Amino acid sequence: MLNEIDEDLSMIEQNIYAVAALKNMTYEEASQIRMKDFASIIDDVEGIDIRQLEKRKINSSIKLNGIDFHIEHRPDKLTSGQILDIINIRSKHTGESIAVMDLIMAAICRPKDGEYGGDKMTLHERAKYCRDVKVADVWNVFVFFWNLWNNYLNDSEDSLKTWMEETPRKAMEILDNGGDSSAS
Repeated sequence: MLNEIDEDLSMIEQNIYAVAALKNMTYEEASQIRMKDFASIIDDVEGIDIRQLEKRKINSSIKLNGIDFHIEHRPDKLTSGQILDIINIRSKHTGESIAVMDLIMAAICRPKDGEYGGDKMTLHERAKYCRDVKVADVWNVFVFFWNLWNNYLNDSEDSLKTWMEETPRKAMEILDNGGDSSAS
């Protein structure tokens, strides 16, 4: 993540890595940005003190496309659809937490007075609006969710996988016993 950028690198290299992480691009792509555009991005990045953001109160609301959303911090309060979206995001983007920050944020939020998906947007449509939010407004909730609840999500994935493997096996066992579930 941003606070893991090697401080022994030159400042320009650190800045290229930071821009690459925040803009979801490779180091090579970030190094091709014209200086006037790069300088503007760096001005925005330098205004963010990552360590201070991690100390702030965890944010529980966000405004996306003019609509108030609730950010759910507790994975046990997420819907099965949200958990499934998060599992799919994580499985397709292992080790790319910054690259999928917008998708994770879109998956853990719901309209303030509604249900997940009640905004009638797809995950990717909601994520597009998450990209417009200032990093400072969502960084600490993202870090909190990513770091502290990864174990919960891993446990959920393991439970779902076990259940998905066990259910067909159990069904076949019942069918092999002539449909008698008490025989297994």
